[in-house]
Amino acid sequence: MIGGSAGSGIKTIEDLLTHTFVSMGYSIFSTKEYMSRVRGGSNTVQIRISDKDIRSAKWKPDLFLGLDEASLLHVKERIGDDTLVIGGQNESFSNHLKISLQEEAKKHVSKQLVNTFAAGMLFALLKLPKEVLEESLKKRFKEDMHEANIKALQEGYMYAQTQKSEIKKLPVVDKSRDKEVHYIDGTTAAGFGFLAGGCNSVTSYPMSPSTGVLAFLAGMSKEFDIAVEQAEDEIAAFNMALGVWYGGGRGLTTTSGGGFALMSESMSLSGMTETPMVVYLAQRPGPATGLPTRTEQGDLNLALYSGHGEFARLILAPGDALEAIELGHLAFETADRFQIPVVYLSDQYLADSVQSIPKVDFELFSQNRYISKSESDYLRYKLNDSGISERSIPAYGEGLVCCDSDEHDERGQITELYKVREAMVQKRKHKLEQLRDAAIAPRIMGDGDIAIVGWGSTKGAISEAISLLDNSRLAQIHFSWIYPLKKEHLLKLHDTKHIIVVENNSNAQFADLLKLNDIKVDATILQSNGFAFFSDTLVEKIAQKVREL
Repeated sequence: MIGGSAGSGIKTIEDLLTHTFVSMGYSIFSTKEYMSRVRGGSNTVQIRISDKDIRSAKWKPDLFLGLDEASLLHVKERIGDDTLVIGGQNESFSNHLKISLQEEAKKHVSKQLVNTFAAGMLFALLKLPKEVLEESLKKRFKEDMHEANIKALQEGYMYAQTQKSEIKKLPVVDKSRDKEVHYIDGTTAAGFGFLAGGCNSVTSYPMSPSTGVLAFLAGMSKEFDIAVEQAEDEIAAFNMALGVWYGGGRGLTTTSGGGFALMSESMSLSGMTETPMVVYLAQRPGPATGLPTRTEQGDLNLALYSGHGEFARLILAPGDALEAIELGHLAFETADRFQIPVVYLSDQYLADSVQSIPKVDFELFSQNRYISKSESDYLRYKLNDSGISERSIPAYGEGLVCCDSDEHDERGQITELYKVREAMVQKRKHKLEQLRDAAIAPRIMGDGDIAIVGWGSTKGAISEAISLLDNSRLAQIHFSWIYPLKKEHLLKLHDTKHIIVVENNSNAQFADLLKLNDIKVDATILQSNGFAFFSDTLVEKIAQKVREL
């Protein structure tokens, strides 16, 4: 773990180190904690390195590099007995090299290069060749920055060699490991998933932690012919995207909880007009402004119940970067196929975490066309058994494409006839039944009689915690298709003796959804302090709940 103030370059070093370790064949998982400010404060980045797949963060690091005094004070309670602490002089720990990293960097190179100086120290402590880090630096940094930063790396490396501090060595990488391994953060993964799904327009009002997807797609706009618009507010952003779908495109809007609250009426508009829609909702702690740069799973109910009236919707929540890609594609395909709004639920933890993934073959992601050429007698809302009418777009055929937010007849014209109303309500309801039949089954790992259930970004921490507990009674059930749930997919839950639900919120929102589907939940593990679950602390929480059953 590396700590420092905003602007001290810890994000730069995260990029450098993750690139280097992956190039050496290691798996990595990196996550960051940062305050809501441009300069100052105390931020941290944690990088886990292993010869095995890792998918979560830990509370207590093996090594902490404090680039300033304040950062050590900030993480004081996370320092364990075995943690090697480098930096800081006002605190004392059992394994502590009391120095000022900034002063040492100033002596050897420059105070401004304390981040690369610290990276050099890290490689020396891990007994890794500095040449690998130097080559990685040349690839990641601009040429005019090479000389000074390489010198800083070398000086940090040599300085660490003069110290007596040691940490455990990294395992040797198995030569048989797949070399086609890449690393990606959840934001970029979601962006690639949306591209795979045919997204050709993004209209958004910036709101952290969702803005990264807007920025990513804007950066890809020329290569993939994407229309990008920063709207004046969230309502406009949503309605612009609806207009894109109405015209035959595939539109996306990005937001967080506060912005999505404003989009509620437009969700209803999508439901009534049966116009497809995809919303990337990256959660952060609320209510109101809350904690803009921290994480939570507090907006499930918002996604589930937003919009007045009754209409079908789909809620997806990826658990890791690979799922982020796959569900990004699925979101657009499903929205188009069923003519419904789809809410893609991410959160700050998943969005900002960097992890190793195998190479993805994007050729496997097909895009289906669900738009029909209209005849002269075209009925936009033609009644049928599935509830899904043929969708056409203006000027594609001879028919009139009429959509209205008022209740309407098959042609799309306003009506107040109660029999037509009843028929249209049933039509929209049938779509929910069709959608439920298309649901993706939860991932089940293990066959124990105690199910540890999670959704979204809790996936990795739960998986590692169960592995560490090594209890054959435990099984993990991970949901990424959140709503609507299919009864057949809940059979495993009915068959288990006990169910423990793990959620990053205070009200057990997913547990409540399970209860609505006649699932008995025996216990919950909840957290809403702005942090994601850490695998090493979740172990004891699960063990405690199991003892109490």
